[in-house]
Amino acid sequence: MDKRDRALGMDASITRRDFIDGVAQIVGSAAALSVAGFAPATASAATTEAASLPGSDYPPMRQGMRGFEDAAMNVGHALRDGGLFETSTDTGEVYDLVVVGSGMAGLSAAYFYRKQIPGAKILVLDGCDDFGGHARRVEFNVDGKQLLICGGTEEIWNPNTFSPESLQMLKDIGIDRERYARHMQANEDPIEKLGLGGSGLFFDKETFGADRLVTKRPPTRGTSAAQWREYFDRTPMSENLKVGFIKLYTDKTDYMAGLSVAEKIQRLKKMSYADYLSNVARIHPETVAFQVRNGSGDSDNQAAGPETYSAWYAWRKNQRGFDGLGLPQANQLSNLTNDPGQNIVFPDGNAGVARLLIRSMIPASLPGSTAEDSIPARFRYDKLDLPENDVRVRLSSMVARVRHLGDPLTAKEVEVTYIRDGQSYRVRANATVMACFNTMIPHLVPELPEIQKAALRMAVRKPLVRTFVAIRDWSAFQKVGVSEISCPGMFHQYIKPWTRPEWGGAYRNARNPNDPVIVYMRLATSMLEMHGSGLPPREQWRAARAKLQAISFETMERNVRSQLDRVLGPGGFNARRDIAGITVCRWSHGYAGGSNELYDPDWSHRTDAPWVVGRQRFGRIAISNSDAAATSLTSAAFAQSHRAVMEIVNDVVRPVYDFRWSERDTAGEPGVTGRLAT
Repeated sequence: MDKRDRALGMDASITRRDFIDGVAQIVGSAAALSVAGFAPATASAATTEAASLPGSDYPPMRQGMRGFEDAAMNVGHALRDGGLFETSTDTGEVYDLVVVGSGMAGLSAAYFYRKQIPGAKILVLDGCDDFGGHARRVEFNVDGKQLLICGGTEEIWNPNTFSPESLQMLKDIGIDRERYARHMQANEDPIEKLGLGGSGLFFDKETFGADRLVTKRPPTRGTSAAQWREYFDRTPMSENLKVGFIKLYTDKTDYMAGLSVAEKIQRLKKMSYADYLSNVARIHPETVAFQVRNGSGDSDNQAAGPETYSAWYAWRKNQRGFDGLGLPQANQLSNLTNDPGQNIVFPDGNAGVARLLIRSMIPASLPGSTAEDSIPARFRYDKLDLPENDVRVRLSSMVARVRHLGDPLTAKEVEVTYIRDGQSYRVRANATVMACFNTMIPHLVPELPEIQKAALRMAVRKPLVRTFVAIRDWSAFQKVGVSEISCPGMFHQYIKPWTRPEWGGAYRNARNPNDPVIVYMRLATSMLEMHGSGLPPREQWRAARAKLQAISFETMERNVRSQLDRVLGPGGFNARRDIAGITVCRWSHGYAGGSNELYDPDWSHRTDAPWVVGRQRFGRIAISNSDAAATSLTSAAFAQSHRAVMEIVNDVVRPVYDFRWSERDTAGEPGVTGRLAT
């Protein structure tokens, strides 16, 4: 460690790299013990050291590299690469249902099954050391102050678009939409209250020749060319970049004059946004390259930057360059409701929903009885997997094989094998819901039909990284006069102190700039995508995933500390002194993707869409997860789990057409009608 690292605080006493450079690799090697070709690891000093660190015994407070742990990834990769299981121990456990995955889909599947069959015995298995999937609670304690945020899924988005069953579930677990709306009316955001002047842009010397923070960025719409010129002249941008952006933001030329609106839309659907900017709008190449390198806004989860989504999609996402084309207003969020409903946001994002779901099935796991009192409470992980529970949640248990005991058409049970603490175990169940990444299912259920396996393999997920830094105060943001900072060209391209809804005082934000707060840092888009490669999105995500996995937490931490010092140093920030903790949620398999009109057929409403083919029930094995709807929405995870559960309930457990004259007569020998007698 050199002098610069010590100045940054790389040797500071916080829970840091231990879980990626020590414990995670030890556990990861041990977890693969029962896979051919792997050997157990030997415990090292890192194990003992990490076990004694603050928060190391409580998953939400574990810092360092979090997200999808290496232990689970190692087993998954071994399966992908043809690893064979040698022996496993039969636990003797038999369940009505085993659920694979404890994310939004898995927990809701357990809930829906219990709703249909009260008293059912259910086991939920997950390879990670915490539940919720991407809805993972991240918690810091800084000088006695509890700070909460979510490691992935942020909110119940547009609840009026949820299915009736999902809305009832939310109500059952204590989420009252009207009460939440009243909370939000009284909610106070201390950063907004100070009126810090909105967004800033930080230009780094490696890219632009000088480190410079430029504040008071005008709104993208409604700003004149002269106002943009005044703003850009305060930046170290090249003249070509300035001219290109001014044209992009203010020009109202119809670049497709002579075509009807329908013809324009058809062409926009078949060209990328980058091609549109270059070849139709004639934006300067430097500006287009800047947009491509920095992702050009939110490309959601079916694309990998402006080269891989259509110009029509860009218009619908409110991106620039279309003001003169006379296009119709973009579609509403939903065609089924005029009021999609107010988003519901917990201080820890949808981790709060996951906690409430588990409390509804395992009451002893979380004190209290309301959504509000659940927020500050410490979760009881020791209550999750008790023999007396009707529903058990078993963490750090990576499922490795799911198979029918007999012919899938006639089998009465399913056997589930999982890896835990370096050992392989198996349990039996009447049925299984696969609520995990759909791309893994062909490896977990090798007896699936080949056409279904091929469809499931198309559910490639986009990588996601969310970095959270607990700082002892946020006065530096106040002093430089911004509430958020974009950093094009740097390791993290976005920085923002994050405040959360307070839920009527159940959670308390920082009241002034001297209070601790969590800073959210978004990894540069160029780290998560392969801009300029010419690859389709799914191939870019695979390549970016390998690149991401190779980045150590030490590298992440060094960049966090250095960047915050450079950007906020003029406001008095000092990384060594002011950083109290760092958590990086690395989801190499991030959010579910969908179809992309530049690369895929139009699968709208088609039964041969890969996600429809992939999610078909296979004997006593049903398939859920947001992958099964080809969208990253929590509402999709809930709806797909309800569908999967009802397929098991109606077609397997208690067939609704099980009569002697129907195709599903399973009552016994012909003529046996006693159970149907009235």
